[in-house]
Amino acid sequence: MSLARAPRLETIERWMQAVVMHPQGAAAGVRARPARRLLPQATRSLESVVLPSKALTSAERLDIYAHMYYARLLEILRDEYPTTRQILGTEAFERACRRFLERNPSRHKTLNRLSERFPAFLARHLPRGHRNGLAVDVARIERAMEDVFDAPHAEPMTAAQFAAIGADEWQRVRLPVIPALRLLKLKYPANDFMNAVRSKGKPRIPKPSATFAIVYRRGYQVYRRDQEEAAFKLLAALASGKTLAAAVRGSLAGRRGSADQLAATLGAWFREWSAAGLFSVPGRTFALSG
Repeated sequence: MSLARAPRLETIERWMQAVVMHPQGAAAGVRARPARRLLPQATRSLESVVLPSKALTSAERLDIYAHMYYARLLEILRDEYPTTRQILGTEAFERACRRFLERNPSRHKTLNRLSERFPAFLARHLPRGHRNGLAVDVARIERAMEDVFDAPHAEPMTAAQFAAIGADEWQRVRLPVIPALRLLKLKYPANDFMNAVRSKGKPRIPKPSATFAIVYRRGYQVYRRDQEEAAFKLLAALASGKTLAAAVRGSLAGRRGSADQLAATLGAWFREWSAAGLFSVPGRTFALSG
C-alpha cells in the first residue's frame, strides 16, 4: 500500500477497536460490517493492515488483543458480582456475562458503568426459579454497592442539626438524602443471604420474601442493611423530595400504636439514619477525588 493511499491513523484505530471488541473474536470482527466500512481492504488482505510476526500470523496477533479485552471485562464482572456468581455457578455466570457483553458493549471512558444494566439483563434472560430470582436481587445489591462507592460525597447532617428542626417546620422542611444511597425493594431476603455467605459459605436458597434494603456509603466504607417496610417508605418519600410532615404521614398511615409509641419509633429511625449519615447538608455535595 502506498503512503498516498494509506488510511489515516484515526481510521486504523477505529478499525482496531471494532475488530478487538467483536464478541465472537478478531476474525469475525474483521469480517463484520463496522470494520469492513472502515478498512475494506483488510478483509481481502489482513497483512496489509497488521503485519505478522515471526511466530504469529496477523489474525493470531489480533486475537491476543481480543482475548485480553474480553478477559478484562469478565474479570470486572466477576469482581463486582461475587455472590451472584456463587449462586449461579461459574459456568452459568460467565455465559450470562458473555451474552450481556455482546448486547451491552462498553461505551464509556471508564469501566465503572460497564455492568449498570447487568441486574436488569439477568432479570430478563434467566429462567424462572428461586435460585435465579435470588441471583437477580443479589446482583441488584452488588451493583448498588458499586454505585454508592463512586457517588459524589455530601456533607452529612448531624443528629444535632436534625434535632434543631422544630415541630413547626415539619410542614415545609425537606431532608435531602446523600447521593451515595440506594433503596431497593426486593423479592428475596438477598441481604440476609449475602451475610450468611460471608459467615457460613454455602447457605440454602431461601424462598421468596419481600424485603427492603438500603445500600449507602459513609466515608469510604459501603454498608447494606434491611429496613422494615414503613421505615423504608418514609426514607423513600424523603428521597423523592416530600416534606418531612408529608413523608411521615404517608409512611405511618394505618400503623397502630399510641402517639408516644409512634414518636418513639420515628425517633429510633431518625437516630439510626443520622448515625449512618443518610441526610445531607444542602449545598455541601462534591465529587470524590482520587
